[in-house]
Amino acid sequence: MSIFKLDNTIMNSAWGCEKSMTELFGYENPQNKPMAELWMGAHPKASSLIDSEDGTIALNEYIAAAPQSVLGVSCAERFQNRLPFLFKVLSAKSPLSIQSHPNKQQAEEGWERENALNIPLNAAHRNYKDDNHKPELVFSITEYHALNGFREFDVIIRLFDSVAGDCLSPLLTEFKKNIQPEGLKQFYQSLLTYSDKSKLVAEVLQACKQQLNHQGLLKEDLSAYQLLLSLNDYYPNDIGIISALILNYVVLAPGEAMYLKAGTPHAYLKGTGLELMANSDNVLRGGLTPKHIDIPELMRTTVFEAIPFEELKLTPTLTGNHQEHIYITPANDFQFSILVLDEAETKIEVNSAEILFVVEGELTIKVLTESTKAKTFTKGESCFVSAECKQYIVKGNAQIARSAVSVEIQ
Repeated sequence: MSIFKLDNTIMNSAWGCEKSMTELFGYENPQNKPMAELWMGAHPKASSLIDSEDGTIALNEYIAAAPQSVLGVSCAERFQNRLPFLFKVLSAKSPLSIQSHPNKQQAEEGWERENALNIPLNAAHRNYKDDNHKPELVFSITEYHALNGFREFDVIIRLFDSVAGDCLSPLLTEFKKNIQPEGLKQFYQSLLTYSDKSKLVAEVLQACKQQLNHQGLLKEDLSAYQLLLSLNDYYPNDIGIISALILNYVVLAPGEAMYLKAGTPHAYLKGTGLELMANSDNVLRGGLTPKHIDIPELMRTTVFEAIPFEELKLTPTLTGNHQEHIYITPANDFQFSILVLDEAETKIEVNSAEILFVVEGELTIKVLTESTKAKTFTKGESCFVSAECKQYIVKGNAQIARSAVSVEIQ
């Protein structure tokens, strides 16, 4: 047996939506808790369960028992016998924290450093929960709002120029003297470490409200100021609300996707989508949260480069008869695609372990090398495909999200 239905854990966080996953995928929520994330994968914090020939077992334990067979030889060797990606359904009713993730070297160094300091894994002030980086891809199911990467420098200066008062003006003047990544770093750090944050935030809030009354305000500027005011409704007087003026504000229509590389500050604001990432839970926060914020570590690991707005969204590559839409990213840990199926059979080659999630419709899947019957999965269900599968056939009027290892290392 090489295809297994997944029994996944739903994480309840205050920012999650009580209804979205139920309405979209039929997940039960009798206690009306905020369902923030559904984890599909083998992260030890909340590994999916499968029914194997030996009974119910955690997916990470199943992989550990025979990693080269389950993951494929090259994948097992490259990723230390671990499934290299984590797949999620994420549903935000209110904004998440401003956050960034370390690159691989930073994660390994941080993991070793905090282990040497004997900081417990569950300690509130611990930054590194594992030794892995965390590039991410988000695919929108509903309209999805987010902050992603630094705006272009001239846009940042324009937005702040219009709201600068006694507190902000000296900081902005220093940035204008050095409109380079190092200058942006100093500006961002000076905002997060300002001696009287309440006064600075109050100044910017008042100026943003005044800006909304100006005729002829650029649409981009209007949305930035409106967003800042909205963030303040959720996190009153939090210095993180100023990130609305310094980070790109992107709205994904259903079916659109974007990529978030290591060292990129971002925040998910609202909406439900699929999130595929390297198998990590490392988060460095920069505001909009009561949780631990380590500003020196955030500054050390952040890449202070602008991301042009037109480069935020991914354009899929269509393969074969246009049934598979592949969203190519620089990440080797994962590859994300959407399969658009009909009643005709489609053959899929398997070179490493995969996870399939049914976004719409009903999926029928049959392993060519096995005598077992075809299996059926409905909307909201997911399955793990072992590398032992080699080939499978899918059909059904369905839209399927497929997560696998990047083809570069298969």
